[in-house]
Amino acid sequence: MLHGGTYQEKVNTYKLEAIMPEFLNDYPPYVTFTTPDQEKLPVPSPTYLAIHAACTKVAHLSGARECIDKLYRDMEGSLTLAPDGSSALMLEHAISELQARV
Repeated sequence: MLHGGTYQEKVNTYKLEAIMPEFLNDYPPYVTFTTPDQEKLPVPSPTYLAIHAACTKVAHLSGARECIDKLYRDMEGSLTLAPDGSSALMLEHAISELQARV
């Protein structure tokens, strides 16, 4: 999760945070987004990153993270759909993931 918008007057610099700090062992404490062409390849919006960070905190606090993690585990371990329709939510999530990537 990214937090903040600037750090020590560095624009587009964010502090990395995780629910379990050991997830970040291989990463620097801060990341700075840069771009060679601000017009064609703009850096991520600080507003959208702040919204994303807030959503991840809400998901964690509400317990939704466990449900989302289960969907990903189910998708990874499944090659077919259940004949009784119980995998409909997994299929819907997989399709929405594909649409988001397009």
